[in-house]
Amino acid sequence: MSNIKHTLSVTAIIENGGKFLFVKRDQSLGNFPNKWVFPGGKVEIGEDVIQTLYRELSEETGLEFTNELAFVSAYQFSRAEDNSSSQGLVFLVRSQNTEVKTDSSIAEHKWINPKDIMDYEKDTIYGMEVHVRNATVLLKANALFDKRLFSVTEYQNNKCSMDKKYFEDLKEAESITDFFENNKYLPYSGQ
Repeated sequence: MSNIKHTLSVTAIIENGGKFLFVKRDQSLGNFPNKWVFPGGKVEIGEDVIQTLYRELSEETGLEFTNELAFVSAYQFSRAEDNSSSQGLVFLVRSQNTEVKTDSSIAEHKWINPKDIMDYEKDTIYGMEVHVRNATVLLKANALFDKRLFSVTEYQNNKCSMDKKYFEDLKEAESITDFFENNKYLPYSGQ
């Protein structure tokens, strides 16, 4: 049995107006100091991936977000501070604004055009261009989803329930937007 500690991290490519938010990690940080990356962090006990994603983005950027979300890619690295193995998931999200309010972990930030990722090649983590490529493909394909689609934790925590009518109405709906406007996203059990 291995004694290696494993962690799960989430990162986001934040899009607004066709540009992506790029942040430079503070030089005091153990992992990737002075590197340009996308904001994110470790999943904490009691959180699911989506809760962590939005908590981290709020803490690190202060931005407000739409409900749009898409899975972009995955990555793996060893953490410098404890030599743990970290698995990471990258998501694409949209911000409602561009006024970034960074925390102490961020030294600088920039909104960049996707093609400009190559200008930072020496100052990023190897492979960042793949995340940008995948995010661009998802945007072109209009493949973002409502973030609430991922929220089984919210469903469980709020003791929600669904019935056959809910699924019948969902199947028959001509527009998912209309369906969500006319139905609770997560029907509550009344408890």
